[in-house]
Amino acid sequence: MKVAHLIDSGGLYGAEQVLLTLCKEQQLQGLQPIIVSCGLPNEPEKAIEKAAKAQGIALMSWRMPAGLNRSGTLALLDELNQQGVELLHSHGYKFNILLGMLGRKRIGLPMVSTVHGYVKAKFPKKMWIYEFLDRIFIKRFDAIVLVSEKMREIPAFRAGKKIHVIKNGISTLEPACSPTLEASPYQLLAVGRLSPEKGFDYLIRAVAELNKTQLICQLTIFGDGGLRNSLRQLIEDLGQQKNINLTGFVADAQQYFHQYQLIIMPSLTEGVPVTLLEAMRNKIPIIASAVGGIPEVLEEIDLLVQPASVESLVKKIRDWFSNTVVRKRKVVIKNHIRFNEKFSSIKMTKKYCSLYEEIKMNYVQERK
Repeated sequence: MKVAHLIDSGGLYGAEQVLLTLCKEQQLQGLQPIIVSCGLPNEPEKAIEKAAKAQGIALMSWRMPAGLNRSGTLALLDELNQQGVELLHSHGYKFNILLGMLGRKRIGLPMVSTVHGYVKAKFPKKMWIYEFLDRIFIKRFDAIVLVSEKMREIPAFRAGKKIHVIKNGISTLEPACSPTLEASPYQLLAVGRLSPEKGFDYLIRAVAELNKTQLICQLTIFGDGGLRNSLRQLIEDLGQQKNINLTGFVADAQQYFHQYQLIIMPSLTEGVPVTLLEAMRNKIPIIASAVGGIPEVLEEIDLLVQPASVESLVKKIRDWFSNTVVRKRKVVIKNHIRFNEKFSSIKMTKKYCSLYEEIKMNYVQERK
């Protein structure tokens, strides 16, 4: 089966990493995936396009003007039909809206959408409008995939035969380097886009509070985004320039995980983050907010923090480092075993392949 994965990517973040992993595994399982990467006219090569080429994944770089571009979408569909694509898989609001507006009859192919997560934008911001339209037009797809059971609480996804849950998965291949559970000062890491929903301002304040005590921490944040300048100013205001470092975007961040004693994920909203799965696979301890699908993945209650709470972050970080090395090892091994049992890319891909076959069969029967 030839499957077109459609995405308008703004970087190489969680959704993009999941998509690349899914395509690689689909190739191994006999499918023919192609990533359709959309961008603006004259836009340079995107990070996901470079990554797809490097990993040997079929790629179509599609450029068209922004907005509700009906003609550009129809031209893209004509090209995909000529290439023999049998199913469309959307990743993100852009193609959920564009394909949903055209409708199933006009498109002539079965359609799946994976909802990787929402940022919970506030009205009247542009993103709020996109998310509102997304939830309307995504209902026209043959199947809607959520990455966690928690997402069923979103009113648009509470019920219906179209709703499926397929949890994110990554390769089970482990890194060569082993983590160091003890160091002085403690080395903390956070990874993600520098945007409000990631909650990095709360983490920065928490580290500043910890550094007022005898528990000295140094925090590194891998990522870039619109809040870079305001977060840098916050670090300066708190006098933490020597202890907190904003590195910018780091490709393949997990290769550096072993240099840190603890990964922190202070998000205000999430699906099932790839960084969380990578930490569990790499046997790195992680503390994360109890939002989205995170509690389904990270069952250890002692590793979950309240979102938007400096106090909760301070307490959980302090509690973690007060544990014995034996206790720390037990926790990371438990997480590692749970990852291998439930969150491998093989399991994820098999579920997607079964879903594809089901909706394709239903689609053919409907058209008879």
